[in-house]
Amino acid sequence: MRILSKKQLRGLLRLPGELRRRRRTRRRIAVAARKPGPPRLEPVWPLPRAPAGPSDAEIERRFREHLGWQYTYEFEGQLACAERHTAQPFGHRDGDAGRRAARGARPLQRFRHFMPWLVQAAGGTLCGRRVLDIACNSGFWSLQCALLGAREVIGFDARPELIEQANLLRTIVGLRNVDFRVLDFWDMSEAALGGRFDVVLNLGVLYHLPDPLRALERTRRMAAGLILLDTAVHASDAPLIRLDWETSEDVWSAAAGGLVQLPSKRSVELMLRHVGLGDFSEIPLRSADMPPDYLTGRRASWLIRIDNIPSAPSPDPPCSGYSAGRLRPGVP
Repeated sequence: MRILSKKQLRGLLRLPGELRRRRRTRRRIAVAARKPGPPRLEPVWPLPRAPAGPSDAEIERRFREHLGWQYTYEFEGQLACAERHTAQPFGHRDGDAGRRAARGARPLQRFRHFMPWLVQAAGGTLCGRRVLDIACNSGFWSLQCALLGAREVIGFDARPELIEQANLLRTIVGLRNVDFRVLDFWDMSEAALGGRFDVVLNLGVLYHLPDPLRALERTRRMAAGLILLDTAVHASDAPLIRLDWETSEDVWSAAAGGLVQLPSKRSVELMLRHVGLGDFSEIPLRSADMPPDYLTGRRASWLIRIDNIPSAPSPDPPCSGYSAGRLRPGVP
């Protein structure tokens, strides 16, 4: 007789609830798909490469220098570097091919889910906008906003090794409108980052922190127009917060180990109202081509508006999509 581990038992106990939530999500997707939504927007993928940038061999060597990558990156010329956990050697194959492919597709699915709503709310373009990427990790979202023509993108993270990764990617792509900095979340301020931002990205951050209410207040202070919030949530319809303990051993985890809080969707919305962010809307799922945590009610996204969204200044030279953020040959 096979004895199940505690993790397997917990998975079996959660299964009926997850199946119910999947069925409910499918019904909501069917309803949302019939309603008008923003135009489809695709990520800039694979990532472009600067004309005089690093060679394939140099890129692979530089990727090997880092023990952990949370994102899989693909570049022009059919070059791909897969994500891996900190404790794994370069080239380690974690799980079967299907699982690896699902993890690689995850950020692209998330982009197609919430970025069209953000860009629509920003006036149909990020051109001329100033964007802040909180806890940017290796810079995936910063790079996408820069390639979509944002005037300036600042991404910060508390882990120096992640900022090294982000700067490597910036060099490979050849961008001049994105800047990466080492900064702790709780040190985020207008003074530290040069004022407020038209667009603030708070993606995958809230559930790694011990005080989500104070974190939302900090986020609000940095925003002059729009906030995009995407976070794991406690799978409950009630306004509950689950406490957990998180270590800092992996790039997937909190920068500082300790107590973290996982609020339910209802709790997140009560917190938004409490800190003065009452003009929000949950971004609806319009496709089943999404990561499982979204389909089972364990992750959600919100678009939050701050007063009137200021008009973006006319870019000079004119913004024309992702090429507006690229380095021209010979530009340092």
